Amino acid sequence: MPVDATLRRGFRNEACAQLHSAPTHAARRFLVFVRCGSTPVPQPRWNLAGAVRSYDILANFFAPPAEGCWLLESADYVASGGWSKFCAAKQLLGAELLERYSGVLLLDDDVETHFDPGVFAEWVSAQGIDLAQPSLTADSVGGHRVCRHHPSCAWRETNFVEVMAPYFSQALLRTAIGDFDRSISTWGLDVLWGANYGRSHRLAIIDLFTMAHRRPSDIASGAFYQYLRRLGVDPLYELAAILQALGLERFDIETRRVTFLADGIRLPETR
Repeated sequence: MPVDATLRRGFRNEACAQLHSAPTHAARRFLVFVRCGSTPVPQPRWNLAGAVRSYDILANFFAPPAEGCWLLESADYVASGGWSKFCAAKQLLGAELLERYSGVLLLDDDVETHFDPGVFAEWVSAQGIDLAQPSLTADSVGGHRVCRHHPSCAWRETNFVEVMAPYFSQALLRTAIGDFDRSISTWGLDVLWGANYGRSHRLAIIDLFTMAHRRPSDIASGAFYQYLRRLGVDPLYELAAILQALGLERFDIETRRVTFLADGIRLPETR
């Protein structure tokens, strides 16, 4: 999508997120929201042909995109600003967009998905799962152990979904989005979702689909954590504040039901 060169240089983190361009076509069924810097990782499995894909893309840049950035060229919506992914999503996904899409995948730009997002979203929606994520490959950097790929499983229902690539159904997102700015660092949001929705909704890690987290998280000197310090944001404090608000000293991750690979369980076809 063409973006004015002056605006391109202006993409940066700031308190207010702004939507700069939006599609004129009728909305597709799902939305992929990507919080991205200059060089988001390539996504070779995505079917970006407009005639067949079942998802729109909202690219929320926190830094000027590199020349020829594939995500800038493929995005249906282009936005800038917001202190972090979920803060920006709360500002950008207003009532109109929440009503327009059956579900939203909120993706970090260093996550490499091994599937087309439309296939994943359609599969999760068909199972009636409200909050889900693909499992993480063994070569992924970081991530909680429960989210690692289990090759014998189709999916595992749990009370925990990480912040790097959660998929929300429309119904749950309408409720959950109000708390998206409770943690600028995102620390503790996964605990909040598990505590608030882990009993009333279906949460799952989907082993039929995998993704890889490609860039390390360096709490001491990584760019994101240096940025948080400049804002005066302490991730540990934000996590502790959420636990305190929930009346918890700790949050225990649980696997509540496992569906194993067996006859009748098949990986959906990639378009």
